[in-house]
Amino acid sequence: MGEPEYDAFISYSRALDGALAPMLQRGVQRFAKPWYRLRALRVFLDDASLSANPGLWTSIEAALGRSRWLILMASPESAASKWVARELEWWLEHRSAQQILVVLTSGEYSQSVPAVVRKALGEEPRWVDLRWLRDAEHVDDSNPRLRECVADIASAVRGVPKDDLVGEHVRQHRRTVRLARGAVTALAVLTVSVLVAAFIAVGQRNDAVAQARTATARGLASAAVANLGTDLALSQLLAAQAYRTEPNGQTRAALFKAVTASPQLDRYLEVGGEVSALAASADGKIAVAGTKDGRVVRLDLAGGRTEQKVGERPVSSVATSADGGVVAAYAEDRRLRWDAKTGAVQDIGKDSAQAGHVAVSPSGRFTAVYAGSEAAARILVHDGRSGRVTEREDTTLGLLGLRLPDDETLVEIGYTDWVRRSPATLDVTSSAKGYMLPANGFWVGLSANGEHFGYSTEGGTRLWRTTEPAFDYDSHEAVLPAGPPDPVAVAITGDGTRTAVAAAGTIFVHDVKGPAAGERARLEGNAETPFVEFLGDNDHLVSASRDRLVLWDLTRDTRIGSELPTRVPVVCSACAAPWLASSNGRVAVSVLDELAVGSQVATVSPDGAVGPLAWNASGDKLFRVTPEGRVEIWDPSGLRQVGEWRSKATADVLIGMGTTADDRLVVVDENGDVQVLKDDSVRDIPLGREIRGEHTPTQSHVAAVSPDAALVAVVCTDSVAVVDTASGEVRDVPVRADSVTFAGDSLLVQRDESIEVWDARGTSLRRTVPRDPSYLAGVAASPDSALVAQLRVDRVLVLTDLATGELVGEVRLADQRSRFGRIGMAFTGNKNLVTAVSARKLYSWNFAPDNWVRAACASAGRDLTADEWRRYVGTEPPADLTCG
Repeated sequence: MGEPEYDAFISYSRALDGALAPMLQRGVQRFAKPWYRLRALRVFLDDASLSANPGLWTSIEAALGRSRWLILMASPESAASKWVARELEWWLEHRSAQQILVVLTSGEYSQSVPAVVRKALGEEPRWVDLRWLRDAEHVDDSNPRLRECVADIASAVRGVPKDDLVGEHVRQHRRTVRLARGAVTALAVLTVSVLVAAFIAVGQRNDAVAQARTATARGLASAAVANLGTDLALSQLLAAQAYRTEPNGQTRAALFKAVTASPQLDRYLEVGGEVSALAASADGKIAVAGTKDGRVVRLDLAGGRTEQKVGERPVSSVATSADGGVVAAYAEDRRLRWDAKTGAVQDIGKDSAQAGHVAVSPSGRFTAVYAGSEAAARILVHDGRSGRVTEREDTTLGLLGLRLPDDETLVEIGYTDWVRRSPATLDVTSSAKGYMLPANGFWVGLSANGEHFGYSTEGGTRLWRTTEPAFDYDSHEAVLPAGPPDPVAVAITGDGTRTAVAAAGTIFVHDVKGPAAGERARLEGNAETPFVEFLGDNDHLVSASRDRLVLWDLTRDTRIGSELPTRVPVVCSACAAPWLASSNGRVAVSVLDELAVGSQVATVSPDGAVGPLAWNASGDKLFRVTPEGRVEIWDPSGLRQVGEWRSKATADVLIGMGTTADDRLVVVDENGDVQVLKDDSVRDIPLGREIRGEHTPTQSHVAAVSPDAALVAVVCTDSVAVVDTASGEVRDVPVRADSVTFAGDSLLVQRDESIEVWDARGTSLRRTVPRDPSYLAGVAASPDSALVAQLRVDRVLVLTDLATGELVGEVRLADQRSRFGRIGMAFTGNKNLVTAVSARKLYSWNFAPDNWVRAACASAGRDLTADEWRRYVGTEPPADLTCG
């Protein structure tokens, strides 16, 4: 029999908590324990769990390795304990800090929890307070306060909501009593006892199956989160399998994290061997990888692959023509030209030089091979048209890069000389003096056309144009003031405006010129990235990670949404957020004096007058109100005004608008007054309250019109006013709010630390959901009241489950450098949210978990393997591990 597995490991100070720790172990193990089991959980405690063993630390380390959680009984004494420190050090090295539960038994959090743990945990977690229970002799299992603390710990370890677990504990206690009485009754009524036993057996079986499923899903979700930074493909596969095993808050959150990490990720491609060289075609359709086992693999990004054996030694350099049809490969024991279209292979050179480079001209006609050693170097060019091989030995010793930008030019980049030759004759046509590179700690890069050369080091990244001499350190074409330490790959675009530097598994993409110069993106999710190349243009890259290629798209912001054709006009930083209105899958946006639907944009007047928009009930017309009170009617298909009402409404500034089924307009002005408009009639409903005016200009979030326009909610100074647009009645909801919105039959009131869900008229409070006060004022909710979206001050979108209060996930909408003005957002369906960022296209985010599963599987590019299942779950895998 193997060693037991533990649900948790208790780390404590024997001097302070030697009596309390066994009590805690016993309480957690027995909480909500079915009557037929010795314990509900297995918790490791050194004295209770260790047999006599001279290797104490070896035994403790083995127990740590078989535990899923670590319960830290925190106190000043435990913080000073070398054994506790050693256990925590092991855990942080081999496990996640998120699997540490803090139980405070003495002192304050900051002095009782070691600094290394506080740093790993980030913000202060919710910890369990047992400081009131210092004398173990006073422990009573029936003490409600102790039971609450034990429930906190047991619910986290079991991954079951606390309320559910407490209920289960009560049920199990009652069941035990009931079964005891039933045993006595069974002596008299055997038939009844048999039926009861059968019922219990079925329940036990179902409970066991459910618990096993929950444990499996929880393990998969934890493993998915743990692998986010080192293997994003595996993380997505684990998260997708976790959600498919059991959809719950934990698996949904893990899935969201996986599919929103590194949003520029397109997908992974399997190479079938560890990558040792990388090249990309100029048309962006082909990627070529050399492997350590001596093969060159040509991957068509639209689908399909071919490969060619080069030799027995690793392929150290590859190159391809513009269309990927001709491939060159260099290995120590062989250099070749491969016509992938015809299958023809031509050997070029037969010496055994270890260092070398290859290049292919865009047309595929010329293939160049550089072979160098410490004593000599030579270059050979193969003419694919004539079959002739031209060879020269008067080349640069220690070549750094080789390119064939066209059929007339061969670029040769050395440490001190940048030489251009004729491929046909290898005669020098021009040369420039190169700058001497640093002594160590750097990596060089050369654009595909040979025009731009540079290097990156921790002190910065510098670029030179290779047609001009580099006289000194300051003669560079462009410079980035900071570079990552220990770079391993550098890629430069053909126009020299963008670089990609790989270091320690992260690719740092920088714009090196222009008004937006600076860091463009960080591409993460892989433990190592030894190669990176731009793929066809400045916005697409291919990198290598072990036995896979990774495709990146810098133009994309998400794998769970899509870009809409509507481009958001430029928003001033002091203006209101863009106004959004949706109907039947179409979205209209208005900003300042511009109105946009689809790819069409119209300019309206006067400048800056555009406020909220509203679709009519059938979704074939748009309404807006001018400052003079005219109601304009717009045809969205041609985006042209087709009519207007000459109403007597006053509308200097509107903060809300909606339409009734019979096309009446309900508008709210900046004073909170409501007007109902139809043709030339106006019905005024004065609010008679002072609305909250902390925001300039007044924002849309201080007023909301219900979907049927029957109700209006306005944020006032000390209350929320709910207006009945039919009767004119005004009702006050006595809460101080930041924002309001309607969702289905509910009114959502956003407050400093919570979101309150009321019935639509504000007569009864249904539930309260916690809210971080750092979020910006303004909230959007799905029509079915299931999801709520908020913006954080750093422009991160935060999605919350409105029923449970659980955080679904968060995603960055725009960094400060690329954003100008406020951000608008609106749900267009129960699972779709549209966001509007200034000067960018609208984005539609799909928040259906089934869509996330499909996105994760498509990005990973493979299925979870049986070995991976055994490694992370520890059981035999199911028959079908197909992702998607």
